[in-house]
Amino acid sequence: MRRILLSLAGVALLALTVAALAGAAAKAKPGFLVVRKAQNDGGLYGSPVVTLVVQGFVLGSASQEARVDIYHLPSTSGGGAPQAVGPDVLHTLVRWRGFTGTRYSGSGFRFRAIGGAYRVVIRGSGVSLFAGGHGRVTLQGSRVYRRHDGHYSLGGRAFRSLPALPATVNFGRG
Repeated sequence: MRRILLSLAGVALLALTVAALAGAAAKAKPGFLVVRKAQNDGGLYGSPVVTLVVQGFVLGSASQEARVDIYHLPSTSGGGAPQAVGPDVLHTLVRWRGFTGTRYSGSGFRFRAIGGAYRVVIRGSGVSLFAGGHGRVTLQGSRVYRRHDGHYSLGGRAFRSLPALPATVNFGRG
């Protein structure tokens, strides 16, 4: 009888350990955000179409006139410096709440920030991006052209039109 109870206690302890490890892995599950052909009513000087704070990565492009501010935030994982390439992209240093970042502006350029914590603010039109990791995003499209202001998808769900009023959502867990 003792052997049976001891065996059952060992199996229960092993099951609890596996369940705890699985729960910890589920908490750290990354999420994904996709934005296609985003634009708002204000152009380069209007409100941001996307404001993203992410621990992970951001890859994007601007096919039309856009302004992208990327701030590399302090994180334990470090990460690389943001980059942008294109024939007419301009680079300017900017500041936000004590953090130094880079503003990329122009049209027909690509940008990326990989392996760290970043704050990305995008204004303009023709912007597409893919972000992964853990983060928070604020999206705002056009109030006038509601069906033609771009689309977004969170976590592989169906694409939806950008909201007319700013909407903030979290993606990824952890």
